[in-house]
This record gives sequence, structure tokens and C-alpha cells, in this order.
Amino acid sequence: MAKNINKVKEIDVATVAGNKTLAAGVDRRAVERCKDTIEKLGILHTPVVGATPGGNLLLLSGQCELTALRELGVKKMDAIEVDVTGDAGVRAKLSLLLISLKDMPGALCEGLLLQEAVGAGVPRSEIQTMLGKSASWVSNRISLVTRLDVNVYEMVRSGLFDPRSAEEVARLPAEVQFAFAETAVREGLPKSAIESLVAGYNDETCPDAVKAQIISDPRSAIRRMADRRRAVDADSQGRRKGRVPPHDVDRCIKSAREQIAKLRHMLPYVTPIEAPQYNGALNELEADILALLTTVRGLLYPGKKEVGHSA
Repeated sequence: MAKNINKVKEIDVATVAGNKTLAAGVDRRAVERCKDTIEKLGILHTPVVGATPGGNLLLLSGQCELTALRELGVKKMDAIEVDVTGDAGVRAKLSLLLISLKDMPGALCEGLLLQEAVGAGVPRSEIQTMLGKSASWVSNRISLVTRLDVNVYEMVRSGLFDPRSAEEVARLPAEVQFAFAETAVREGLPKSAIESLVAGYNDETCPDAVKAQIISDPRSAIRRMADRRRAVDADSQGRRKGRVPPHDVDRCIKSAREQIAKLRHMLPYVTPIEAPQYNGALNELEADILALLTTVRGLLYPGKKEVGHSA
């Protein structure tokens, strides 16, 4: 059986619908270079269009060429026409769009295409293989168009904010992203600083006052966080020398009391038949409790060798 082979066809430029996703990755300089090349050498990369069920033509590859041809007033162009109807056609369309990213870099364009591919059911592992990218790269690019505040998105689109820094900002709650991004641009913060500040903001133990400072005065927040890290390092050195931080003692006491409460609730339900299997562990527990009790009494009643207790 003969296979259908897509052939180059001459089509009307006006009948091809531009692709907004692809257009997001095309800048003015690229279009001007393409126009210059077409005038001197002709089209070097044949555009690819997809035939939709309604008979319309959707651009799948060659946005720069299509824009240049329209601006040059060209009415006809050669294009490769593929069928994008049905599941197989949709996959072919997405594959062409994804492959085109290699020749047309642009973080927002990449994010839009990746989101479309994932939404159409293309496994992320397949996308990673197709593009030769890591799982984190795919997730970060998608976050630019799914989690980023619209104002920060526009900052990236207009070139005011670095896409890689924006990927970090996308991890913040939406309501603080724009204020933080504006401050980061004004302060000229590098990506490494932005990454550290975002991680600090998202730390569950971060006080609200520090979070507010991260948004409004990030450089002071960085110094404050550095001081905190130095305190933690000193704390760690103290532990190695035998000094125990008070908050660790509080946490350990609370945890011990919770476990004791659980045991007091469970042990009365142990049957005589089950009891022998716990004898060894209970004997060790008794010895541990007595040793702990001695230490506790020494702290509660300093100076007394022994404290009597009622029967």
C-alpha cells in the first residue's frame, strides 16, 4: 500500500493563520534578518502548515518566514502541508512545534508550547526526550505560563526581567510576585540572590516580618538571613561541643510526652497472651525511664541527692 507523503505545495500567504505561540519567540531583529535573506537568497527553511478540519491552514513552523513574507508583500509561498486532524495529527502538530523550539529559543514561547503539549496528553518524559531537556527544565518553563503573575509575565515578555529569575519568582504566592519582581529589578538582584530569597520566603519557619522585608527590602533581608545562617552554624558548633539549644530540649520533651500518652492509651489493651512478646522492650523502657527520672529530679531539685515520693 502506498503511503501518503507530504509534499511542498504553493499556497496563498493570506490563507495561513499565524501562530501566537510561535510569535512569542520571534523578535524584530529576527524578522529583519529573515527579510534580508529572502530578498537575497529566497526562503531557506520551508514553512510547515497544518490542515484543520475546517479547511483552514495553521502555521506549525516558520513564523519568522511567514511574517517576513507578509511584510515584503509576497502573495504566494511554498509550504509543507500536514494533516493535523485526529489524535495522530495532533501529536504530529505538537511534535513539529516542539522541535521548532530548537531553532527559535524563547522562554515564554517554550512554556506555552510545553503547556499545550502536556494538556494534549503528551507525556513529559516524551517531551524531555524530544528536546533533550531535564524534567526540572520542563517544569520551570511551564511554570512561567501557569504560575507567573500576569504583570511579571509582561516584564519577561518585554525583556525587563530575566526568564530564569522569573522561574524562581513563580514559586512565590501570586499576590507578592509582582512587588518582589519590581524590587528585584530595581535593586539589580542576580538570580542566585532571588533564588535564596524565594527559598527563605517559602520556608515554613520564616517569620512574617522577614517575609515582608524580603518583598520590600530584599538586600536587608539577605543580610538578615545571612546572620541567621551564621547563628545556626554557631549553634551547630555548640552542639558538637556539648551545648544543647533550648528549643531542641522543648521539642524533645513535647515529643516524649506525646509518645508516653500514646503508650498509656495502648498498653491497657494488651492481652495476657500478647504481653510476653513485649517483655524485653518493656524492661528496657523501664530502665530508660528510671535513668531519665534521676536526671529530671536533678534538674528539678538541684542540691538534693534523692527526693522522696509518696507510695
